[in-house]
Amino acid sequence: MDNPQYTHVHELTIPAYHAALLNGTTTCEQTVSAYLAQIDRYNPTLRAIVTVNENALDDARQKDIERLQFLHDNNTSSNNPTPEEADSNDSIPRKKKLHPLHGVPLLLKDTYTTTHLPTTSGVLALSTLHTHTNAPIVQTLLASGAILLAKTNLHEFSLEGTTTSSLGGQTLNPYDLTRTPGGSSGGTAAALAANMGLVGCGGDTMNSLRSPASACAVVGFRPTMGRVCTSGVMGVSRTQDALGPMGRGVGDVRVLWGVMKGSTASSATAAAAVATASTNTDAATDTPNPNSTDKENIPLRIGILTTYFPSSDSSNPESLTINNIMQTALQKIQSSPTLTRPIHFIPLSPQPTWEVSLLRTEADTQSFEFKEEMDSFLQSPFIKHTPHRSLASIAASDEYHKTAVTAVFHETLQTEKFNTQCEAYKARLQRIKTLKESVQTCFVNERLDAMVYPHQKNLVLPVGEVVQSGRNGILAALTGRPAVCIPAGFAQPAEQTPGPGIPVGLELMGTPWQDDELLDIAEVFEGIIQGRKPPLLTSDLSRSGDL
Repeated sequence: MDNPQYTHVHELTIPAYHAALLNGTTTCEQTVSAYLAQIDRYNPTLRAIVTVNENALDDARQKDIERLQFLHDNNTSSNNPTPEEADSNDSIPRKKKLHPLHGVPLLLKDTYTTTHLPTTSGVLALSTLHTHTNAPIVQTLLASGAILLAKTNLHEFSLEGTTTSSLGGQTLNPYDLTRTPGGSSGGTAAALAANMGLVGCGGDTMNSLRSPASACAVVGFRPTMGRVCTSGVMGVSRTQDALGPMGRGVGDVRVLWGVMKGSTASSATAAAAVATASTNTDAATDTPNPNSTDKENIPLRIGILTTYFPSSDSSNPESLTINNIMQTALQKIQSSPTLTRPIHFIPLSPQPTWEVSLLRTEADTQSFEFKEEMDSFLQSPFIKHTPHRSLASIAASDEYHKTAVTAVFHETLQTEKFNTQCEAYKARLQRIKTLKESVQTCFVNERLDAMVYPHQKNLVLPVGEVVQSGRNGILAALTGRPAVCIPAGFAQPAEQTPGPGIPVGLELMGTPWQDDELLDIAEVFEGIIQGRKPPLLTSDLSRSGDL
């Protein structure tokens, strides 16, 4: 990197940042300034950010005041313990702790409503939409100390995986400017990969947290359905939508997740969570107790979902590349001398009813729910101003990206055929119920802690192509199970592209309500694979804003 302001935020983690704040080697203002400099320098090309918070520096200065007060209070507490502290059994008075996200510059996908910034879902027709209040999850994040740095680009309406929008344009992959960053939360992933923020939040209807994580060598975590409140966030499908954290490492994702899971679930997501739990009642009794005192002696059992790997006889060179990267990653884990708990990999028998193309055509609910979700959002009382009160009005306005919207957009407007009262919709819900039972049976019979597979069977798309095929995220989306994608390695870079190559992500899917246990496994995998490398961004990139 040739930006001197950038040095202290390069691959920065939350623990390292907080340590620097406490020992006085940095301030919130300096850190936010460094990230803003990164955005100014590289966003004209990457187009990952759609709106920067003009109050971010003021917010950072306030956090610095709070930090100094925190240090003063702790010093006073240590030197002059209160009677309660003196009478306690602790020999050293307990010190206060910083809020988990104190001063953390946060990126939000532009579906999370915020009072001081517009919320657009990437759609030009909604460029002036404002709300009276922050979404509950945003309020939770801010109350935990976060600084809203910026809002990020996404695929139009969150409907596909190339992160192309009428408002934000085409976001580029920082590892290869000829390719997309995945999606739909591609702006958040690209910005994190390029060190334009510390952590971020996205949403996931089918693949949207994990696809860009795979494409941009970051971590994307889709939690158990219903664990995070979705109220006040533009959605697509109440059956499939989930909100989750993104970061450059599992550790930071875990910190952000610890705050996000504290938000109050809405009635819709809570009901979905209960429905998910009801189909997984055997999980607690038929698998080893994760809190058992002899947990370290119980091998982790990871099922290899072989049917979600590219075909071994494929003539597509990308398939061979992805298989090689995945096999190398799993072999590293299997042979690692650093494991404190044995790991057994179990190849799973083919499950024809889990095939991705079948699930898309037989179980995906987006076309049936999207219009109702969008209309409900646009007509909700917390909307302060919006030029449109319905999806049909947006469609009539012509102010949306015609090639970025998918069949879901057109089908959901055909309300006589696609609605939540029709038999076709009910059949899909039944298909989802059967799928949940099938996956749960596999977990129980094989005594699995998680399943593993590549998130994508193909490398991320070149810019200009419309549909990102080969993504495997739908299984977790339909079953409501937690899933996390971590960097697994890189395909060889093209001759004209500097840097480590095109990222490939490894996905783990776990058991509902055992989100933290899944992150434990992901952290072990991450530490052994060490699959993340930052992109090679140069001064040439900052001058190529016409790309």
